Amino acid sequence: MSQPQALIVFTGGYSGEAVISRKSAAMVMAQIDRIRFQPVLVHINPKGWFMEDELTGEKTTTNLEALVNDKRRFIGAFVMVHGTPGEDGKLQATLDGVGMRYTTGDANCMALTFNKGRTNALLREKKIEVARSVELAHSEPWDADEIASAVGIPCFVKPNETGSSIGISRVETVADLAAAVALARSVSMSGVLVEALLEGREFTVGVVPNEQGQPTVLPVTEITTERLFFDYEAKYQGASQEITPALIPDTQRDALQAQALAVYRATRSRGMARVDMIWTEPGAASVIEVNGVPGFSEVSIIPQQAEKSGFSKETLISNIIDSTLLLD
Repeated sequence: MSQPQALIVFTGGYSGEAVISRKSAAMVMAQIDRIRFQPVLVHINPKGWFMEDELTGEKTTTNLEALVNDKRRFIGAFVMVHGTPGEDGKLQATLDGVGMRYTTGDANCMALTFNKGRTNALLREKKIEVARSVELAHSEPWDADEIASAVGIPCFVKPNETGSSIGISRVETVADLAAAVALARSVSMSGVLVEALLEGREFTVGVVPNEQGQPTVLPVTEITTERLFFDYEAKYQGASQEITPALIPDTQRDALQAQALAVYRATRSRGMARVDMIWTEPGAASVIEVNGVPGFSEVSIIPQQAEKSGFSKETLISNIIDSTLLLD
C-alpha cells in the first residue's frame, strides 16, 4: 500500500472570520481520508504562519519556503481561511509564486468573488440577476438622498470585502444611512456597496466537484430567521433555521440550482463554492453573495447539503482534493 500523500490545511486569517475558519479546518482534519492523505494544519494570523503538531497541539513557526522544502513533499494546500488572505486571492497569489496547488479558484477568481461590487458587475454583464446597487469608495463623499433615490429604502449597506455578514446593516430610514456606511467603512478599506432590498425568500446552493471532477449542484437550502436578515448571529449563534432540501416546487429548485451553477462557471470558481440568492415574485432568483471559501464546520450549510445529496464528508473532501491538487 502506498504512503498517504501529505497536504497543508490552512486555517485562521486576519479577519473576524478566523474563529469560523478554525472550525472549518477542524472538520477537514477530522473527516479527511487518512488512508490517502496526511494533513498538516498551518495557522495563519497577524504574527505569522504556525504549523501545529497534531498529537501535542504545539505550534511552531513556519513560512512558505519551509513548507515548499518540507521533506513530506506537500501535494498542495486545502484552503480553509475565510476572509483575508484566503478568500480574497492574496494567499492564492502567494502560493502561485512557488507553484503550489490549492483547492479554491485562482487569485483572480477569489479577488473577484470577495469583492461584492465587482461580482455584481460581472454577473450583470453575464445577464444574471442581482440587486440594484451603488458603490462608494472608502473616502468618497456621498449624499443620502441620492443613495435613497437610486436604490430605495429599506436597503442594505455592506463592506465591499468581508464575509460572515460582518459589518452589514439593514437600513430602514434615510437617517440611518450614515451610521451604516460608517460601520461598513470601519470593517474594510475596500469601499461600500449599498444594495436595494429584495423582498422574497432566501435560498443557498452549494457547488462541489463530483467523482469525475465536474461541478455538481447540491440540494437547495432555504434560510429563515426572525432577525432582520441572515446576519452573524443568525449564521453562527442559532438564530436561524436552515431547511434542506427546501420545500419548493421542482421548477423553482431547478432554477435555483441552474443559477448557482451559472454563477460558479461565470466566476471561474473551483473546488467548493456556495451561491446565496433571493427568490422574488413572480419568480426570479437574484444573487446576493458568492462564497469562494464557504463555511465547512459541523453547523455549516455545505455539509448539510452534501449529506442530503449522498456525499459523505470524507468523499466530498476527497473529490475537492482530486479535482484541484491532483488534477493532471
